Amino acid sequence: MDLQKLTLKHIVLLGLMWIGMLIQTSTISSLSGKDQDQIINNGSSYIPFSLKTVPHTIFFEPSILAEEKAYLNKNEDTNPQISKKLISEANTFLIMNPVSVINKTKIPPSGNKHDFLSLTPYRWPDPRKPHGLPYVFYDGKINPEIYSIPDKGNLDDMIYRVKTLSLAYYFTEKQEYASKAAELLRMWFLNNSTYMNPNLTYAETVPGKDQINPSGIMAGTYISSVLDAVTLIQDSKSWTNDDQRGINLWFNKYLDWLLYSEAVGEEIQKINNHGTYYDVQISSIALYLNKTDIARKVILSATQELTPISIPDIHSLIAVKIQPNGQQPFELQRSKSLDYSIFNLLGMFKLASVGQNLGIDLWNFKTKQGAGLKKALDYLLPFALKKQIWPYQQIEPIRSEYLVDLLCQATLHYPKDRTYLQMYKSMYEGVIPSDNGNYHVCMPQFDLHKETDPGSVEAEIFR
Repeated sequence: MDLQKLTLKHIVLLGLMWIGMLIQTSTISSLSGKDQDQIINNGSSYIPFSLKTVPHTIFFEPSILAEEKAYLNKNEDTNPQISKKLISEANTFLIMNPVSVINKTKIPPSGNKHDFLSLTPYRWPDPRKPHGLPYVFYDGKINPEIYSIPDKGNLDDMIYRVKTLSLAYYFTEKQEYASKAAELLRMWFLNNSTYMNPNLTYAETVPGKDQINPSGIMAGTYISSVLDAVTLIQDSKSWTNDDQRGINLWFNKYLDWLLYSEAVGEEIQKINNHGTYYDVQISSIALYLNKTDIARKVILSATQELTPISIPDIHSLIAVKIQPNGQQPFELQRSKSLDYSIFNLLGMFKLASVGQNLGIDLWNFKTKQGAGLKKALDYLLPFALKKQIWPYQQIEPIRSEYLVDLLCQATLHYPKDRTYLQMYKSMYEGVIPSDNGNYHVCMPQFDLHKETDPGSVEAEIFR
């Protein structure tokens, strides 16, 4: 294989790594050879490396990750600028102190600082009530009071830093990056004095209300992506068998909480983005833990038609979330409805990546009425790119990092439609995609090798 000819494609493809979750070797190796081929190739056109040489990812094409590493190792003097940015940022994280849930001063209702605590972002003091309590809902308007409790920000920072460091280790095999990533993971999940309890019972609390807010599960939207980092560093000297057992135990307990806790309540039946990201968490964690029956049930639920039998899974149904024309009706009532439509579709893209690892193709799935992920994508893009006026409420400019993330994945998973590539080219520069990080690895570089197959994606980028 000519790695020089694949370089640019790999850099584009590596964008998905940053948002994905990784599964353990046993998950794929326990499957048949045919199923293994489906895991690597389903929904894509990429050629797998030997399964012995690739990390077993969910949200990334494992072969592309391995091929890119091979290229970077072979061509150290011509490493792309984007890799240099990754290493530079990883170096800044080497000297940063780890963060933990015990850093907060406010105590959760449980009295235990190990419990995660945050405020719901769109609640404000009620001017009609004494002391403004309970807070009232103003959709889309973030109350800066949420930043007074650092758990959510610290969680997001930890995830971003751990993924950056683990990628730096994967590409360079330098132990200092794995060592720092392991330190951050132990501080948040494992150390007796600093660990977070495996639940989000007190996430997104509402001042003035005593009851638990089931929407707190949204604070964990990206938490399972640290499993990417664990997989990337698990062969290092810095990550021990005890560490692996500890992280598996933590996520087993967290998965049980998601599945069975009364605190989750009615949230699991939300048909909007809350239900989508609940499914993302459950399916990706279950897959990592080799509980493929749970993951498969979630993904297959999405493919059901709306019938009396499917009502218990209504929050998962693509047939309900996406209309035949591509609209996502349960996001349109929001004050930032275009943002939320993109955000929800990104969640369904994540589910498609989980399904890809199970041999279930959600990328190209269509309901009997023709609704599907690609239809939703094609509906949104003219509005997101300002070629048409969005007919619903959007109180502020859309989050461009969401759009870049969407276009990156569209380019990778629907390669026959070159319009996504052209849109992506026009959008990527200077924009940091969502989920903490396609910034480093999902941007085509126009100054790299141009010896490409004339019909390939990377050749198209250079035109």
